[in-house]
Amino acid sequence: MELAGKDHLPVLESRVGARLTEIVEAMDMVIKRVCVIGSGTMGNGIAQVSAQAGYETTMVDVKQEFLDRGMNTIKTSLGKFVEKGRIKQEEMKESLARLRTSIDMKNAAKGADYVIEAVFERAEVKLPIFGQLEEICTQETILASNTSGIPISLLASATKRPDKVIGTHFMNPVPLMKGVEIVRSLLTSEETLKVSLDYFVQSLGKETVIVKDSPGFVTNRLVTLVFNEAAKLLEENLASIEDIDKIEKLSHNWPMGPFELADLVGIDVVVDLLEGIYQQTGWERYKPAPLLKRMVEIGYTGRKVGKGFYQLFGQG
Repeated sequence: MELAGKDHLPVLESRVGARLTEIVEAMDMVIKRVCVIGSGTMGNGIAQVSAQAGYETTMVDVKQEFLDRGMNTIKTSLGKFVEKGRIKQEEMKESLARLRTSIDMKNAAKGADYVIEAVFERAEVKLPIFGQLEEICTQETILASNTSGIPISLLASATKRPDKVIGTHFMNPVPLMKGVEIVRSLLTSEETLKVSLDYFVQSLGKETVIVKDSPGFVTNRLVTLVFNEAAKLLEENLASIEDIDKIEKLSHNWPMGPFELADLVGIDVVVDLLEGIYQQTGWERYKPAPLLKRMVEIGYTGRKVGKGFYQLFGQG
């Protein structure tokens, strides 16, 4: 067995020093307070799982009525968990006690250790928020986005801390779906990645995959094509939406067919995703089917408004 000689000491000292630095940084980045920007479907779901995991969580939106609606959704969701025996009544009360709402982003975010933006899937809406968060939050605060397709590098460009900007793409419905895409830009630091993975997202009971900062990431590069092609099948009157959903569920063991899932996700969200990828890449396959755009124009955007594919084309 060869003992470490003098020549090896600088290497050992370097490794020990690096490890100590990593431990100190991790200790410094303990997350206690979380701020979620947006109280819609994704925002209230993220706020719920954050509070359930023990974090003091503030949900922010521009109007109190939006926040009230989001809180009602959270209470209903937690209530169902109690009914099914997944959590106890006392756990529901404790989770709600950790939840706060605010229409003042400045006060809500200034003390947060981790901020997750979950507003409309449009860069022109998200960018000003990241610019404001840069001014509001301490330099240690990590700024995450729940974007499902907008480049993280673009969002980070609105800040002076691109190393602390990361994508945390949760799936809908957040309290039930286990997967989260962690999107790392070219400038996202190892520390930000580690904290997001090991000290936050996994503590929510989620399983993660790390993906590159590319249009649509992984999930939406695939599923948007399914939505788009399903709409084209309907345009061609190839089969009814019920039969298209039925054959896909029976053939591929999907829990939902493409039209059922599109109604859940939101047809407007689907169009935004398709257009975003199309604009960034020029790939014709992502050009939204005309039917999808027409549905958004007439307000048939899915379950959230009570009217979507099944209300417009359903035969039942």
